Amino acid sequence: MPQVASAAMLRPNERPVQVWRAGLEKDSYDPEENEHGTFNLNGVLIATDQRLVFVQEKGMFGKSYKPLESIEYREIANWRLGQTMRIRSLQVDVAQGRDRRKVFNNLSEVDPSSLNVVAPWTLDQVKELLGRLKGAAP
Repeated sequence: MPQVASAAMLRPNERPVQVWRAGLEKDSYDPEENEHGTFNLNGVLIATDQRLVFVQEKGMFGKSYKPLESIEYREIANWRLGQTMRIRSLQVDVAQGRDRRKVFNNLSEVDPSSLNVVAPWTLDQVKELLGRLKGAAP
């Protein structure tokens, strides 16, 4: 989708390899209740040939997109793909920075042009893809 590609700020010669609908887990803190928790921001996770990009999606009818995360493969210290029942998550630990752990929940493969959900890849296929992309990073 042009709006998502524009929001993702793809670089010249950068190409999307896989696209998922996903939630980005964020920490929250309620000072009145002194409680910590988490919430998800809905969006689109794009695996390009150079990096992972998360674009937040807002709106029910008039969709808007905003880039929130860009993780170069060479910055990834560790990643873990998990699945409980049919719900997938991807945890990415980056080597440097303040917010070093990113957790993407509810991954669902989508068609890159329409963002409609498509048949899911097997867990092994996704692991192989991510391993290949990280291994090819400069």
